[in-house]
Amino acid sequence: MRYRPIRQTTVRRRAGIRGARALATGCALAAIGLAAGPAPGALAAPAPMERPATSAAAVRGTAAPGTAAPDATAHAVTLVTGERVTLHADGSVVVAPRPGAEADYVTRRLDNDVFVIPMTALPYLGRTLDPALFNVSALAEAGVTTTPVRIEATGGVTAPPSGPAFGAALAKQVGAEAAEGSVGGGPLFGGVTSVTPAVATSGERAAPRPVARADHTVKVTVLGTDGKPLPGTTSLALANVDDAARYQEPSLQAVDGEARTEVPAGHYTAMVSAGTFDSAGEPTGVRMATAEFTVPDGGTDSRTDAATATDVVLDLRKATERITFSTPRPAEEHQLILHYLRQDTRGAVAVNGGVGVSSGAPVYVQPSGRPVTTGDLRFNVYTHRKAPADAATPYSYDLKLANPAGTIAKNQHYTVTGRQLTTVRTDYHSDTPGRAQEVARLMYLPYESSGEALSEPFKAPARRIEYVGGSAGASYQDWLKAGERRFVSQEQTPRPGRTTSADWLRGPLVPGFTEPAGGAAADETWYCAACRKGDALTFSLTTVLDSAGHHVLALPSDITSSHFAVVSGDTTLYEGDGVSGGALTVPPDKAPYTVVYDQTRTNDDFRQSLTTHTEWTFASGHSGGRTVPDNWTCVSEAGEYDGPAQCSALPVVVPRYQLDTAPDGTSPAGDAHLVVGFGHVPGAVAPPAVTEAAVEVSFDGGERWTEASVTALGEGRFRADWTTPDAAAGRDASLRVTGTDADGNAVTQTVKAAFTVAADRG
Repeated sequence: MRYRPIRQTTVRRRAGIRGARALATGCALAAIGLAAGPAPGALAAPAPMERPATSAAAVRGTAAPGTAAPDATAHAVTLVTGERVTLHADGSVVVAPRPGAEADYVTRRLDNDVFVIPMTALPYLGRTLDPALFNVSALAEAGVTTTPVRIEATGGVTAPPSGPAFGAALAKQVGAEAAEGSVGGGPLFGGVTSVTPAVATSGERAAPRPVARADHTVKVTVLGTDGKPLPGTTSLALANVDDAARYQEPSLQAVDGEARTEVPAGHYTAMVSAGTFDSAGEPTGVRMATAEFTVPDGGTDSRTDAATATDVVLDLRKATERITFSTPRPAEEHQLILHYLRQDTRGAVAVNGGVGVSSGAPVYVQPSGRPVTTGDLRFNVYTHRKAPADAATPYSYDLKLANPAGTIAKNQHYTVTGRQLTTVRTDYHSDTPGRAQEVARLMYLPYESSGEALSEPFKAPARRIEYVGGSAGASYQDWLKAGERRFVSQEQTPRPGRTTSADWLRGPLVPGFTEPAGGAAADETWYCAACRKGDALTFSLTTVLDSAGHHVLALPSDITSSHFAVVSGDTTLYEGDGVSGGALTVPPDKAPYTVVYDQTRTNDDFRQSLTTHTEWTFASGHSGGRTVPDNWTCVSEAGEYDGPAQCSALPVVVPRYQLDTAPDGTSPAGDAHLVVGFGHVPGAVAPPAVTEAAVEVSFDGGERWTEASVTALGEGRFRADWTTPDAAAGRDASLRVTGTDADGNAVTQTVKAAFTVAADRG
């Protein structure tokens, strides 16, 4: 699994998530493995077929070996220092602190590698601590969930185990060394001289090899706030901004304030972030300093006939502007993230780094004297701020604010007003009381290809008010961890001055199809999940969706059993266990198809909607035309993703639920109702109207069913009314819903324990 852009662009790569490259061939159906799970509107990594298909469908896989396919996964890695990092397919990261600590860290991005480095690890990076320990992209590719390490030490010294214990011990040492005035100069824990990953990763990269002659010496001096060379080890970024391919080093090590390297002549940028620490190892402040300079071509010392060195100073005393905020209501800073993006003259990334602080420590940056003249500079700040603990209803602020292009502004105080904010009234549903959840909001500006956020823990069910705002072009995507399951929203745009509502994990939770966000950019590739391209038929499910369309991420999977089948007439084209979709080649003549998917999940954090049975019936024939948008791509008969030509969305009917339940998933006995809307999968153009609907309710696990009274509300929406008997109090209720369009295409979905009848309080 590699986290690379799916389009040839340096700007955006979030929608249209890529998939694994290990693609099965030589089978009639490329089955989709549940361990990976389907991405939003995407095919996941095909798993080996359980058994051969029983039809005459042509033998073909979804893609030839090495073909780039959509990426289905997000991966969670616990670093050696105990922070838990969830890496999304686009390179976005959500960081959760190790227990009992703050998550203060820096990020560095080079090519397709994302590094998340705790602030306490920075002084030891490249010396005692191997940078590969923090390359979350490489660790994810290696399948690591808890980082195993290899230790070298003297005198029989041992290190604490990888994870929170290691992080706590490291923080303790940082605090002790900071009290003595120098951090990172010696061994760890009294004798540990090297800590490296005990797993092969692709994150071990050689020193940069510039294509031009690197015969000019650069000496970089890092000065602390006392004006003296910064003691210990400091990691800095250095890159050529004429062409970053000539020289780019994100982790150049300055030892006791000095670093030397050989570079080609040209224009350069340097950036350093450094923290100060208290006796507990927690940052008491963070400063970021930069330098722009030129390495001249030519010039030698007449005494030695050697090229003269270019002296560069990164002076933390120049980081004078503290980043602060004013919001309409009082709010405490939960996290602050800086993003520093320096591009070369070609628009390629030279330095891509960030600083994340959750401790509330002051953060200072060095303002620009003038805009950069070679290449470009983009600097922005993101903050997540929380209401005081005594607020009647919890609220928060998420702000993403850009500085003028080419500069770091001299005034780093940001004031926002209510007119600049979207108000989102959010209900977090939970069918288990007090479920541990974490929420994060990944925010993007138009030039950013990925985002960062720190998760905020809370208990559900819960109701919150969330204020969201940003500079022009800002967008955001929400991320929720419920128990061990991770869910995300589609990307959306703030609507200043508006109030909206959002429901998370409102039931029933069912398999289905994700949809592109409204107003999604035209250059964002979307992989069609239910399409016909020529005679290649693709049907790829997202395994869990809530009523608002929030969809589950692939890791970890709680699906303990599943069965997927495709039938045409009396012929079973494919059936197998442990898959949630696939692609197969079918005869060209128009024919009826039925797709059946059964799914059972086992999860102690959820009680409801764990067992579902869904049947889709539709007609399909050879597709020589196109109904999907220009930025979509579909599986062809050659088993490759090759654009939208001849790609038509299948006439697959999908239900959308509005179940009248409380945030704890309960509904009282007596009169009850469900509003269900029926539509078709994304990409369908002028689909036939859904004209018929039926809803049934069972209060005994599906043994007996009661038919609800159904009233058409128009535009494919129907209201179902029934009476819940008093005897059902405290029991789970199941739902069976059917919708049929004017052409006879239909869906029937059965959900066991879709909701719970509230216990009788009398």
